[in-house]
Amino acid sequence: MRIALALIAAAGLAVSALAQDAKPDAKPETKPTEATQPAAQPATQAGAAQPELPATPSPIPVPDLPVVKTTELEGGVIAEDMVIGEGYEVKEGGAIVAHYHGTLKADPTKVFDSTFKTGQPAIFPLPQLFKGWQIGVPGMKVGGIRRIIIPAALGLGAEGSGDDMIPPNSDLVFVIKLLDALQVVEVKEGEGDAVAGQFVAVTAHTIKDKDGKTLQSCDASKPHIWLPNEFAAVEWGLGGMKAGGKRKLIVPKELNIGSATGKPDWAQNVPLEIEVELVALRNLPMRQR
Repeated sequence: MRIALALIAAAGLAVSALAQDAKPDAKPETKPTEATQPAAQPATQAGAAQPELPATPSPIPVPDLPVVKTTELEGGVIAEDMVIGEGYEVKEGGAIVAHYHGTLKADPTKVFDSTFKTGQPAIFPLPQLFKGWQIGVPGMKVGGIRRIIIPAALGLGAEGSGDDMIPPNSDLVFVIKLLDALQVVEVKEGEGDAVAGQFVAVTAHTIKDKDGKTLQSCDASKPHIWLPNEFAAVEWGLGGMKAGGKRKLIVPKELNIGSATGKPDWAQNVPLEIEVELVALRNLPMRQR
């Protein structure tokens, strides 16, 4: 543990500039971010499995099916399930791969955003979106299709989008097709501090591809230090985890991507399985306005 704490201290110095620039919790993004296809096949380690090249996306129809289940959720959010999936169930704070189609409740013909039009799904963690999504998506299972009706107060509120796309005080309607999700399996709950906000984590872990081949491995004697924004799947998968705990992360291929800090050392666009032990962590302070 002393080694881990020393590593944390060193990492803290390395990311002090990040902490200086960090901002307090801001208003979540107004919409999910579309997944970006790699421009070219990434370099891989010798012998690593080559990623499947993604097919060129094309527009797909927006589902309009009979509702099989209607549920009123927190804050007046309405969930209308058209298809109940049979896969992994998304938890609060989860990360998903999905298509979505957004319209105004007052005018269903007014489409302000849609991945169905491009055929390119979006990937995002729910905590980065506005509250209506954080309430309306958990409970969906992979393969499901749900329409969520979001009151203005849990959408963009009195401000709207700032242009004529979403007027102030507009109730919003989204049709969501859940393609996949980051699966988080709690193996052992820790007893230390919990991950919150932006953080530096020290882990012992093993990363394997879909065929069970080990791509990266380290133990507690020589752990890895994860810096902010280094690898989204790990950053999102450690959310809320307590030091000393262990988790298994099942990572969809769409979440096996690089970041602003670079690309991982293994093939991208392939599913991963990560067994991780959180040896130590440091939650970075947020600068006050």
